[in-house]
Amino acid sequence: MNVLNPVLPPPEGGFITSASVRHGELLLAQARFDVNLYHDPLSLAWHLPLPSALQQAVKKRRAEFLASRWLTREVMRLYAIPDFQLQNHSDRSPRWPSGIQASLSHTEGAVALAVTRQPLCVGVDIETIMSARTAEETAAMLMSEKEQARLRSLPLPFPQAATLLFSLKESLYKALWPQLHQPMDFHQASLLEADLTAQTAVLCLNQTFSPVFTQGTRLEASFQLEADRVLTVLTHPISGNKKPA
Repeated sequence: MNVLNPVLPPPEGGFITSASVRHGELLLAQARFDVNLYHDPLSLAWHLPLPSALQQAVKKRRAEFLASRWLTREVMRLYAIPDFQLQNHSDRSPRWPSGIQASLSHTEGAVALAVTRQPLCVGVDIETIMSARTAEETAAMLMSEKEQARLRSLPLPFPQAATLLFSLKESLYKALWPQLHQPMDFHQASLLEADLTAQTAVLCLNQTFSPVFTQGTRLEASFQLEADRVLTVLTHPISGNKKPA
């Protein structure tokens, strides 16, 4: 996964501490924010009002909402879509502008957004590294014994490797949901390869979901490992289209 560029200028006030975007066929934007500097008047000042369902939510949730909507609006301006305010479908999935495929994710103090106009399924996920205890306690739920052996063979602490696998499967689910509208569990796809040097991974569907997404379908992803976070991005051609070279 390439280094991000250029810097998106954050608004005044310090809540958004940094923001950047990597341009290309798939645009990848990230922002960092400080929950401690969030306060409700910011949402009005930035013309991104909190929905009624969040007005009584904890501060962390309100901060995540504002940071993610701010980043989304700034990125949509790059596509000549001014003053965009992200809404959700009835299934709570994001409602993107016509001709845009995108995916949004947030974790503690960070937001990531992947966008393309290409006919691709897109899934992005950003996660804080889970604790050693959580990694061990959730291993059976997240992965097969074969996957666990593969992860433990990597030159990574197991919590970081387990978070990587979790994030890859979340990105896969988010990429496929607009096409399938079917729930998936963690054992319905497997991690086949993870190249730490190239920062790429390959997953495989373990069952058939549609005539296009059949058992054995391979899906490619990229990832970025940080000391405290994992970022993953998965793309796959939408039915009837070949992945651009």
